[in-house]
Amino acid sequence: MSGFGQDIRYALRGLRNNPGFTVMVLLILALAVGASAAVFSVVDAIVLRALPFDEHDRLVAVGERRSGMPGPGIGSIAPQNFLDWRQQQDVFDALAGFAMGSFTFQEPGREPEEIRVMRVSSEFFDVLRAPPMLGRGFLPENEIDGRHRVAVISYGFWQSRFGGAPDVLGKSMPLEGASYEIAGVARPEFSYPVAAEIPTQIWVPLVVPADERIRTPARFSSYLQGIARLKAGVSLDRAAAQMNQIAIALETEHPEWNKDRRIGVRPLYDHIVGDRTRSWMLMLMGAVALVLLIACANIANLMLARASTRTQEMSVRAAIGANRWRIARQFLIDGSILSLAGTAAGVLLASWGVQILRGAMPESMPRVASIALDLRVLGVAAAAAVITALVFGIVPAVQFSRVNVAGRLKDGGRGASAGRVQQRVRGGLVVLEIALAVVLLVGAGLFIASFVRLMHVDPGFDPRRVLTARVYVRDEPGGVDRGSPALVDIVNRVRQLPGVEQAAAMSGNMPLFGAISSASMALPGRPAERRTVLVSYVTADYHRAMRIPLRRGRYIQDSDGTGSAPVALINEAMAAAFFPGEDPLRRTVQDSSPGQRSERAIVGVVADVRRGLETTINGQVSEGRIFPEIYIPLPQGRRSGGELVIRTAGEPLAVLPDVRAVAYSVLPDVPLRDVRTLEEVMSRATAQRRLSMLLLSAFGVLGLVIAALGVYALMAYLAAQRTHEIGVRMALGATRGQVITMFLRHSATLALIGLALGTAGAWTLSSTAGAFLFQIEPTDWRVFTATLVVLGLCAVTASAIPARRAARVDPLVALRYE
Repeated sequence: MSGFGQDIRYALRGLRNNPGFTVMVLLILALAVGASAAVFSVVDAIVLRALPFDEHDRLVAVGERRSGMPGPGIGSIAPQNFLDWRQQQDVFDALAGFAMGSFTFQEPGREPEEIRVMRVSSEFFDVLRAPPMLGRGFLPENEIDGRHRVAVISYGFWQSRFGGAPDVLGKSMPLEGASYEIAGVARPEFSYPVAAEIPTQIWVPLVVPADERIRTPARFSSYLQGIARLKAGVSLDRAAAQMNQIAIALETEHPEWNKDRRIGVRPLYDHIVGDRTRSWMLMLMGAVALVLLIACANIANLMLARASTRTQEMSVRAAIGANRWRIARQFLIDGSILSLAGTAAGVLLASWGVQILRGAMPESMPRVASIALDLRVLGVAAAAAVITALVFGIVPAVQFSRVNVAGRLKDGGRGASAGRVQQRVRGGLVVLEIALAVVLLVGAGLFIASFVRLMHVDPGFDPRRVLTARVYVRDEPGGVDRGSPALVDIVNRVRQLPGVEQAAAMSGNMPLFGAISSASMALPGRPAERRTVLVSYVTADYHRAMRIPLRRGRYIQDSDGTGSAPVALINEAMAAAFFPGEDPLRRTVQDSSPGQRSERAIVGVVADVRRGLETTINGQVSEGRIFPEIYIPLPQGRRSGGELVIRTAGEPLAVLPDVRAVAYSVLPDVPLRDVRTLEEVMSRATAQRRLSMLLLSAFGVLGLVIAALGVYALMAYLAAQRTHEIGVRMALGATRGQVITMFLRHSATLALIGLALGTAGAWTLSSTAGAFLFQIEPTDWRVFTATLVVLGLCAVTASAIPARRAARVDPLVALRYE
């Protein structure tokens, strides 16, 4: 132990005496370990961890899917079908349905606020085996209207709103304009959706309205999600087979509703994470692993170079009695100290990087709240430190612990250079660095090009300086319509606010928001030729606020109110579908939506708007789809809510306080929900692609810099080792150009080998990124060419600097070099 401590002190002193080497190694290792730990924390939280439920592998997601639909994905469930499934199945211990949403929570004397709420069937807590910590869950009778006003609150809500009072059970709370009795308090660790960024605060019983318990051909609504627990001894395949038998029977009984509809059953973990998310996470993990490999190769090369300058020292140590193990131990201790220090610095960087990655995750990413630098991640970082320490130390230990004492002491180290084996090892490490950097830079180039193309997609509107907020109005007893008049009133008042250029409201199909509202339309006299189109209800100035161009006719006006003639705008896609080669103005369409007027005159045609910037159909990614769409004046329809669309002269959020005051004055019991700018919505829609581009670009640049440092370090070392040789050559007549060419030829050989191997590897691996690229081939020649040019220039530059320095050596000085 005394000798061990002596070796540690000697190693620290040696590293302190070589600050350039020490700082470079620590910087490279800190960046590589920091990036690896940060990305691993994300992958671990989202993909690698099991669900936090008892026998989670027996939990499945259940949903509808089209017959013959590719992939394992499942969709939402119509409530009519869910009720039949639950009654007829016998392969699950329980089948639960739920719908996510939000309610208004308003305490006396306070403004209303939005609370995240899930409506769940009575089996929900039983399926997850997560009974409340206090009280009880829901009973079947709680699914009956009038007996449903009970709630289970989350542990966090209990603490924040009720101070953790033990007598909270039976208390009432104001929720969605009614009084709900608290029946239970969930356990602290329970959350569903699992580790959601915005956690559920309250669970209430799912009540299926009477009109959604029967199948009406003119109305179809699908909004439930399903989870179930397999019975003991029942396999996933058996459950799926029985559920599809139920689907076929329902198709036979109700063909107008269930044509080609089947039931999908898949493990709940797979459903939550998703194949695409898993592939994306593993791709990021693979990219950061390449960065770590490049860093390890570079540091191993630096350690070899440093070790080769210590042969005289090792000879002296061996001459005075140090055995081979003692010399090897010194190298291992050097590597361990560097590895531990670099890993510690990397963990500090990772703690900062985790917060950035968590905030940059797409809105739909599951389990975001569980992303953290916890003990699992620290354990992996510690394991990486041990492995890298062994790699850094064992290579020079093997190479240099066998010392030829007599030879080394005889020549005194003058002009000593590494043998061919050592040179080949160092050259091989440089080749490896360059090859791996090619793979990273090709990936970065592909994702940059993909993101640039996505950003050039025209969505059909201008998102700049637009504020949006959702207003949802509860139906009043007696069927009084409050929604449409209230929205119109709010819009009229907001128009008068300073800084507002246009204000409008939209209900139905707000671009990029996901929700879809459609109806069947036909031309008068041709009722059989009905087509499904998107139906949106808008106030005047909506298209002006969104900067959607008018192609023909006029926009919707304030005069298109309740008592005026029924009119509509259509988009170009609907004009082409219904009136090919004709002028649609002053033509009419029949609207079969319940409660709407049967015919509407077309007064204008506007440009098309994409539902999203991109869409995936059968695994192929393309531009967002454009659907035939009709716009109806909001006052001429009955709507329970919609989106406020406010274009401002300056920063949109600057008018938010005034907008809130206006909304509260009109609807004192309704909060503004989902307040955000359209630019923020656009940013969230492209969050995954942006994050992939930024991460891979950062990894690519990091790999490029490390590889360039590796080339530079190798050439600088060779120049230092061959100083005596250079002096001899120049004394015999060699020019500076010839000396520079000698070094460049050596580095160019290594670079070309690395570029060739890297290109082959990138070409092979690029297909794995194909599913994440937008309108660009994974083998795009321009990306590969740019990568090779950039890396080649960096390699030449990195080797030219030490080569020029070597060529400036004075021959007389070089001949005296020790």
